[in-house]
Order: sequence, then structure tokens, then C-alpha cells
Amino acid sequence: MKKHCRRNICLSVLCLISPFIWAQTSVIDSLTHLLSTAGSDSQVMNISADLCLKYYLAGQYNKSIECGTKATAIADRLEQSPEQQVNNKAKSLNAKVCIRLGNAYENIADYRKSLIYYKKALKLKQDLGDKNGMALVYNNIGLLYEDQSDFPTALDYLFTAMELWNDMGNKKGMASSYNNIGIIYDQQKDYKGALGYYLKSLGLWTELNDKAEMANLYNNIALISESNNNDFMGAIDNYEKSLALGKEVGNMHQLANSYYNIGRLYHLIISGKDSVKEKLTAKYFTNLHPHPGVKEIDLILLDSSLALEKKALDIFTGFNDRENLAKVLQQIGEILQLRGEYEGALYYFRESASLAKLINARTVLYQGLLDISQNFEKMKKPDSALAYFKLATDLKDSIFNGEKQKEIGHAEAKFEYQKKQAIAEAETKRVLAVEEERRKRQQLIIYASVIGLVMLGLFSFFIAQRLRITRQQKTIIEKQNENLDRAFTQLEEAKKLVDEKHKDLTDSIQYASRIQNALLTTKTYLDRHLGDYFIFFKPRDIVSGDFYWALEHNGLFYLACCDCTGHGVPGAFMSLLNITFLHQAVIEKGISQPDKIFNNIRSNLVEALNPDGSTDTKDGMDATLCTIDFQNNMIRAACANNPVWIIRNGDLMDFKADKLPIGESDLSKPFTLHETKLHKGDCIYMFTDGFSDQFGGINGKKFKQSQLKELLLSIHRQPMKDQKIVLDNTISQWKGILDQVDDICVIGVRI
Repeated sequence: MKKHCRRNICLSVLCLISPFIWAQTSVIDSLTHLLSTAGSDSQVMNISADLCLKYYLAGQYNKSIECGTKATAIADRLEQSPEQQVNNKAKSLNAKVCIRLGNAYENIADYRKSLIYYKKALKLKQDLGDKNGMALVYNNIGLLYEDQSDFPTALDYLFTAMELWNDMGNKKGMASSYNNIGIIYDQQKDYKGALGYYLKSLGLWTELNDKAEMANLYNNIALISESNNNDFMGAIDNYEKSLALGKEVGNMHQLANSYYNIGRLYHLIISGKDSVKEKLTAKYFTNLHPHPGVKEIDLILLDSSLALEKKALDIFTGFNDRENLAKVLQQIGEILQLRGEYEGALYYFRESASLAKLINARTVLYQGLLDISQNFEKMKKPDSALAYFKLATDLKDSIFNGEKQKEIGHAEAKFEYQKKQAIAEAETKRVLAVEEERRKRQQLIIYASVIGLVMLGLFSFFIAQRLRITRQQKTIIEKQNENLDRAFTQLEEAKKLVDEKHKDLTDSIQYASRIQNALLTTKTYLDRHLGDYFIFFKPRDIVSGDFYWALEHNGLFYLACCDCTGHGVPGAFMSLLNITFLHQAVIEKGISQPDKIFNNIRSNLVEALNPDGSTDTKDGMDATLCTIDFQNNMIRAACANNPVWIIRNGDLMDFKADKLPIGESDLSKPFTLHETKLHKGDCIYMFTDGFSDQFGGINGKKFKQSQLKELLLSIHRQPMKDQKIVLDNTISQWKGILDQVDDICVIGVRI
């Protein structure tokens, strides 16, 4: 049995397809012209917000995101206005735009960014005291989690929305919530619970006399009748009610859904019980044949099914609804196959399979390949039948293999070729940024050590080679986009090439990572000089801007925890330079005090990055550096933007950080020297800001230094290796599904 049309979900923003969708183009052109002549921030913000909605309605989600991001950035600034009226207007518009951005990101399956914008909209609605708006956002977040099959979380948000609408007496909102909750129960095969909520929703829409929504509910109830106990007669009755209401309100898309579903059921009933056929014929077709036999009934149902599917085909074609077009084309092919019209059936099967492949509708494509195989078998062409059967089998393995099962029915299965294209474009932009960083720092490389020169030379060679290949691939992709309808096969080949080149580039950066790791202090060296200690080092990318450094020299043990400007490749370049300057300060210049070492490195960095005496480049690093005199139990430290903590018997001693970086800044005062006696059992902690700045938790907020301080106080009596495991587990659980935002480095030493 083929998959039926998806149940109708009540959304909180306008997302229905208008029969006059083509009218959006002229509106977008007019708004784009107005935007080019707009003068004030307020005008740019309002026009960009309008374009965000228009592009969304036109299905151009990336354009919608581009305009919405511009609008919300300006609104963020205007919210700081001391004038309350300006502030409130900016917040109100910002909330609307954030909801649209959440919708757009959800439609391209970027659930993380969708959730970020929904939660930003929720905060703005709360600040404005807009309970109705809060309920709308809770509803959208619930549907977002429903898209990811996280049904418990989805229900939490949907019930919260329902309670708010109930408190306000908003019957439309309550009816929408009942319907959406019913869909989740339906997806979990709790048909009784689903039907209860559908009927509650239908009751409210009937009371409100909203016939369009009543049509949606009759469609959903029909699918329950069909799925639960094969009650085809009950399902057809409800589809007929949905069809009648759709005609009354002129909802063409609803009409197409009803035509498709009724035609599909007629087709299914042909292979079912004769008693059901007779009941159906007696109810709907007595005017065609007063006393038909079983064969006559089958012919009547086939003809009626074909007529209905062709009506659906005409309407879906007008909407360019390609997913439903693929299903209808497949259904028509099966009807023609039953009638023995194999050539005609083959045409429709191939059209369906081609469209399903284009939009990456893999379950529809799988059924289409099977249908083509069966059709060739009926046409006495066994070789062709076997070839298509093998294609279907290979596709089935990819659909139902392990974790792939979870992707079926999700919005993540949207056009695969678009996702590959987005990956290629993002990779190209990143590599171009790396090349720009390399060019700006060519002068800096002259002052690096021999090791730095060799490493940067190798890295530049790899980047130059990969950049040339990636630029060629970008040109290929752009040309393929212009001729996509006529060159789909070429696009498939180009996507494979992108994957291969992406792997080559990643391998090159992995090799650069091994070179960078070779410059970090080894575990063997640290084990020789330290007893109970840990280093929790977790780069965000393959190469890191964070690094740790240790050295034993003239009876003192130097230990540094550093965070260079940037992360990834730019941060890695800075780390090489700063490791070189640390070695020079201690070994070549004989500086032993941490504060003077930082002062020396700052001078070297400013001179290296700004050889002409300008102050344009303010790159540098935040760092902590300790010198430990194990013989005299003394510690000295310097702290640039990050503190050093010493925990002794449950009490925390804080070496407060100087609020200035090691590099060019508005302040140029010397760094502060901290020193104290050490006792046996003291725990010294050094860290960068990556751990405390990580977003996560229930509300998607930063972890913060205060929470890190509480965590270290609670675990400091444990062995250092166990503390490292606790830190790793804690930040992983806090981050959840969100991305790591920065490199992380935490060092712990027990005296």
C-alpha cells in the first residue's frame, strides 16, 4: 500500500499555498526596488521583514533567511533605544521575523537554528507580555520536535500552548492544539487517543464555522478510519465530507488531497472484499449500473479512481507540489496496469520515479522502481524487470539500514542534491577565508622559528592545491545550477566529485593537525614532572586556537593554558607563533617571572602583527601562565583575561585576571604578578573560556564560570583522572544536540 498524503497540521504562521502564488514575484520585485532606495534603518528593517515573508511564501527559504537575518539584526539594535515606543515596535517586529526564520530553517531541516530563532521569539513575546504570541511560538516549537520524532518534548510544548490559549479563551488556538496533539498520538499508533483529540478540534472548528479547517479534520479522521481497522467505507464518507467543504471554500489544495485519497481507496477496494465493493457501489454508483456484477464493479471503481487521480494531478501540477505529484503519477500508473495498458502505465511510473528521484522522496522512488519492474514482467521483458528490481532492492537497503529508518518521513529527507550543494558552497567559503588569513599573515611567518616556517609552508601548499580544486568545483556547481532541469545526471556526477575533494581537503587538515599536536607538550614529559594531574583538551575543529605548554627550566616548572584569537585554521596559525614566543622568552631571553614573560610576548606580537607601527591588527591571546617551584612550594602566576584557581581544603583562592589580552589593545599596562605558598593537596586549575561559554542546557544558555567553579569545588577531592571524566561528561550532557562553540582546554594539577 502506498503512503497516503500527510495529515494536515495547524501552523501558527501563514503557510498555506495560495492559488495565486505567481503574484508573489511582482511583489518581491517591488519590495527589492524599495529596499535599494531605503534610507533609514527603520525602512530597511521593515522592507527586509516583508521580503522575508514573501520569499517564505514563494518557497525560496534561503532568500527568506537572508532578508530575515538582516531585519532581525537591525531590530536588535533598535531595541536598545531609550524611547519605549521605538523599543516595543522593534521587539514586536523582531519576534515576527524570528518566527518566520524558525519556519524557514525548519523547512530546510536545520532544526538547531530553527530552535534558536523560535526561542528568541519566545523571549521577545514574554518581554512584550504577548500571551497569544507566546502560545504560537510554543506551538511551533512543539511541531519542530514532532518533525524530529521527539514526541514527549513535542507534547510538552503543545500542551503549554493549549493551556495558554485556554486561559485566554482562544478557541481557534485550542482547536489547532487539539489537532496537532492528535497527530502525535496518531504517529505513535494510539488511534483512540488521536481520534479523541481530532473530534475535540472538529467540534471547536464547527462551532467557529471555519469550513477550511473542518475539511482538514475530516481528512485526518478519514486516515484514522483507514489506518486503524481498514474501515474503507467510513474513510470514504469522511473524505467526501472533506471534499464537499473544500469545494465550498475554494481550497484547491484540499480538493486535490481528497481526490487523491478517494481515488486511492477505490483502487485498494478492488482487491478487497466483494461485500465492501457492493456497499460502495450501492451508495455511490447506482446511477451508472443498476445491478452490476463483481467485474462491472471493478471496472466502475477503476474508471472512477482514474478520473479522480487525474483531477488531483491537474491541481497538484498547478501548485508545482512535486511530492504529491510523484504519488499521483504512481497511482495512475498502477490503475493503467490493472487495465492492461502497460505502455501507458510505464510512462506514468517513469515520470513518478524521475520526480521522486529529483526531490529525494526515497520511499516513493522505491515503490516506483518496483512498479516498473512488475510492469516489465507483465510486458514479457524479464531482463528489464530484473534490472529495476535490483535497483529497488539496493534503494530499500539504504532506506531501512539501521539509523536510516529514523530519517523516513522527516523534513531531513528534503532535496539531497541541495544539501550537497550547500556543503560544497560552505566549504568553498571556509577555504577562501583560510586563504585570506594566509595572505595577511605572510609577513608574520618571517619572524617564526624554522619549525613554524616549515609547517606553514607545508600547510600553505596543501591549502593552495585544495583551493584550486574547490574553485573549479564551485564553477562546475554554478553551471549545473543554471542547467539543472536539462542536466540532472551531470549534477549527480558533480556531487560525487565534491565528496571526493572534500575528503581530500579534510585529510590535508588532519595532517596539519598531527603537526600541531607534535608541538604540544607530550604526555611523557608531563608525567615526568607532574604527579596527579589532567589536561582536558577538546578542539572545536580539527586544528585548534587553544593550546597548552609546559617546560622545566632552571629549577622552575612552567605551565601555560592559552586561547589564541580565532579557532580552527586561523587559531592554529596564532598558536604556532605564541608557542615560539614562549620558548624564546624563557630559554633565549632567560625571563622567569610570568608577568614579565607576558609583557615580552605582547611586545613581540604587536611588532610582528603590525610591523608598520599601525594598530589595525589586534590579534593575540588570552592566557594563564604559572611557574611552580616544587622545592620551595611556591607558585607565581600571570593571568590575561582568564583566572587561575587554587582549591585548598574546600576553599577557593582566585588569582583574578587582568582585563586585557596579550596583544594590541586600548590598555597597555603591565600584567600583574600573583604569588603564594603551596600546601600539599592543593589543586591548581587553569582554563580557557571555551568550557564556560558553551551553550546548552534546557534554555540553550552559556555554562558560565560560576557553574564551573561550583563543579570543581564539588569534585576537587577526586583523583585528577576522574575529574577529567566528570568534566567531559558534564559538557557533553550540557551541549546536547547543539554544536561546540569554541575550543576547550582545562588543566588540573594536585600538589
